[in-house]
Amino acid sequence: MSAFIYTYLLARSDGMTLVRPGLALTGLLLLLAALLWRHPRRQRRNGGEAAAAGLFELLQARSAAPTAPAATGDRAPPPMPAAPERRTPPFEQARLDALFGEDRVVQGEILALFVAETRDRLAGIAHALRCGRTAPARVLAQEIFDASTALGLVPLRRLSGAAVHASFSNDIEAQRSLHADLLVALEVLSSAVTQLQQPQWRAERRRGAESLP
Repeated sequence: MSAFIYTYLLARSDGMTLVRPGLALTGLLLLLAALLWRHPRRQRRNGGEAAAAGLFELLQARSAAPTAPAATGDRAPPPMPAAPERRTPPFEQARLDALFGEDRVVQGEILALFVAETRDRLAGIAHALRCGRTAPARVLAQEIFDASTALGLVPLRRLSGAAVHASFSNDIEAQRSLHADLLVALEVLSSAVTQLQQPQWRAERRRGAESLP
């Protein structure tokens, strides 16, 4: 810009009348060159600032992002699976051994007979409760209580005793709830009877197979 002004002043002087058009053209060319020279510099400076800002934001994003743990050859061992919970059998094994000997097949047959009779008694209790008759339900519950006490069947003894007490207060809803619990406990006992007999059955089958020629 200063070169253009200086050239313009020279062109207006009296001694430069003949070269006035040439000087004016030269000034315009110098002005255009100066503008073109400053414009790329501004673009480069703006581009550099934008690139620096973009790089700064990228570094901030990378530092804020959680770093993944370095992969190592030694991995942590997987957690050990929990040991299966051992359930308490619904009968007293020592009492069964004292009553019927240690023959598991015999014990299983007696308990299976008890399961069948108790299932019939529970069906009678359900019918009595549907009819609203608590006295027959109490008698059947008392029979279950006596038999389970003699055989050492703790869960059935506890539930049948509670059913007897509920029948004295004519609480039919409580008796129905206890009846459902007795059905579940009886199914658990039936499964336990099958497991009780399986070891001796396997031993007998093994002895039978060994005795074959």
